Amino acid sequence: MEGKIRGIVVPLLTPLSSPETIDEEAARRLIDHVIAGGVHAIFILGSTGEGPALSGREQRRFIRCCAEAVGGRVPLLAGISGCSAAESARLGRFAADAGADAVVSAVPCYLPPDAEEQVAFYRYLAKEVPLPLFAYNMPSLTRVSMTLSTVERILEIPGVAGCKNSSGDLEAFRELVNRFGGRPGISLLSGPDELTAETVAMGGDGGVNGGANLRPRLFSGLYEAAARGDAAAVGPLQARVVELGKIYGDPVTAPGVIRALKREAARMGLLRNILAVPALPEAL
Repeated sequence: MEGKIRGIVVPLLTPLSSPETIDEEAARRLIDHVIAGGVHAIFILGSTGEGPALSGREQRRFIRCCAEAVGGRVPLLAGISGCSAAESARLGRFAADAGADAVVSAVPCYLPPDAEEQVAFYRYLAKEVPLPLFAYNMPSLTRVSMTLSTVERILEIPGVAGCKNSSGDLEAFRELVNRFGGRPGISLLSGPDELTAETVAMGGDGGVNGGANLRPRLFSGLYEAAARGDAAAVGPLQARVVELGKIYGDPVTAPGVIRALKREAARMGLLRNILAVPALPEAL
């Protein structure tokens, strides 16, 4: 992977044929759909992709399938988050062999690491995995809060290529942009769909937007308008993003987002409305 990741990174849904088995045909269909819609990169096996809920075998099948389907058209980022640093590193090495362009990992969450251990974890992965590494700050799911100073230390590690910030803390993101925004090889990406335009305007590199599974052209258009500073174009596109976000429900939760996206994607004929075990398509 050369240079920064910029633009819309779609956290790809994982199409399933059963709660335990990926659907390769639907995966190829979904990949063609989002690339045709102008996304700038694809991130698989993240939170939206139910990565940690899949077996190691299916994770590997999905990485290989997606690498073949993407075929170098856009960068492919593989999620390797889990409870074991060694297993994350092993999956990262597989991703490198399969043709992924970078890996993304949150910190291990079952035995939550403190700040020093968070830095040590990313240093370990950067050494063990021969791909650019993105830190993934997702406190709502990991229950681990990565402070601004900790993220800054992680971004100084050789081999770390950036950070996906899903904390929703815009001031912390602004501080990261002020320090690292002009640095070659460091990409600063925001998580929540509705914050992409704002974070790009403050100098961020793009957004990791689940809604781009459904409406990729909407999100790529929003990014392009924000990147060129076209406020008149951003306004109506932002309103459409906010309207789309209403499918997630209130309050917004990760399971609710996945259910809503898969339900809508199934209606569009992109995949079947099946979630990884033990999740159910609709909450009881």
